[in-house]
Amino acid sequence: MDTIDTIRPLCSYKSQGPEGNVFARLWRFYCARAAKRRSRLALGELSADLLKDIGLTEAEARRESAVPFWR
Repeated sequence: MDTIDTIRPLCSYKSQGPEGNVFARLWRFYCARAAKRRSRLALGELSADLLKDIGLTEAEARRESAVPFWR
């Protein structure tokens, strides 16, 4: 099991109220950014054939996978 699989269950944190406290909002923000980063990294690992199936070029996939997590 890698680190990402270890962290994922923690992102299902439930807050007490609809908005939650500051910690809950920050945690949800972090989890959303971490999920987006994992998706981008996975995109960067796809083969040319798989990228062609989803309509992307290798250059587009590499460029997107290089985007920092805060964007």
